[in-house]
Amino acid sequence: MKKRPDGRYCRKIKINNKFVFFYSNEKTAKQAVKDIERQLLEYKEKDRNGKTFGMVADEWNTEYRDKVTDINYRKNTKAAYEYILKYFENKYIKDISAIEIYNFIQLLIKRGYYKKTIANYKSIINMIFQYAVLNGYIKFNPVADIRLPNNLPQNKREIPTSEELKIISEHYNGFDLLPFFILYTGCRRSEALAIRNSDIDFENRLIKIRNHIIHNGNRPVFEPVLKTESAERDVILLDKLYDVLPKKFNGFLFSMDGDGKEPLTKCAYSKRWNSYCKKYNLNITAHQLRHGYATMLFEADIDVKDAQELMGHSDITLTRQIYTHIRNERKIETAKKLNAFAF
Repeated sequence: MKKRPDGRYCRKIKINNKFVFFYSNEKTAKQAVKDIERQLLEYKEKDRNGKTFGMVADEWNTEYRDKVTDINYRKNTKAAYEYILKYFENKYIKDISAIEIYNFIQLLIKRGYYKKTIANYKSIINMIFQYAVLNGYIKFNPVADIRLPNNLPQNKREIPTSEELKIISEHYNGFDLLPFFILYTGCRRSEALAIRNSDIDFENRLIKIRNHIIHNGNRPVFEPVLKTESAERDVILLDKLYDVLPKKFNGFLFSMDGDGKEPLTKCAYSKRWNSYCKKYNLNITAHQLRHGYATMLFEADIDVKDAQELMGHSDITLTRQIYTHIRNERKIETAKKLNAFAF
């Protein structure tokens, strides 16, 4: 141990084939020895246990915030991240097991959170643990073994009826093109509102989903990133949509004045959607039309893995659940037809 010119004591110790320097501000050599021995014990414990969840989560959060806008982070991540951090913060990340994550999800269920909210919490935890795997802090991601229960409470969204789908598929002029577009691409509303001319590859019949519109109050904010990596995808430009899309347009496909310059505000979207539903006597949401697209995939016998990619689901479980829901709805329709049949 040496005493440096600045008055501090310094000791160099070789640990796991690398030299580590310990410093002490104690006044005497005897006190410095005890202080450095204490630091050495703490260092060995940290080296043995690895990083805490809080440390890794802070690294992930710093990197993640550089990828998304502030408004996106505040709306979709901030509250959930802070709640997760409070729960797991001081636990060593390598010691957190699948059962602990399962218990955390059960806590959310007991508090009455809806399925979509719980799925968002799980997604954030998954991203943190995946970050830990990629950076060598742990070998396996325990979230990979977690499946959300099928019976979680959720805002039930019915699949559009055959009559509703027929009406939507027959109208595509003006604002009518938006629901038509969502039905035949399966885009989320935020993704459809962000479509620009550069996103549509007419030659290869593909639509590139790379951006979305998020509303800050009434104001539309264009974001050149999506919520998850799986949401970034290429959707097949189906013939029926290809035939009605304008081949030459500037800027946004759906805009305030039809000139492609300004995307729809929240109020403008709501007003036009409500007018559309009233005009055709419909009671549907954009998300229901995504389910309409899923119904087409199901009835075309598209494999569930391919359906997951086309719809941009981060978890294949969600795609399976939608397919199961569609299957059950079809059984109900079949039963009604059989019960109505008479010889």
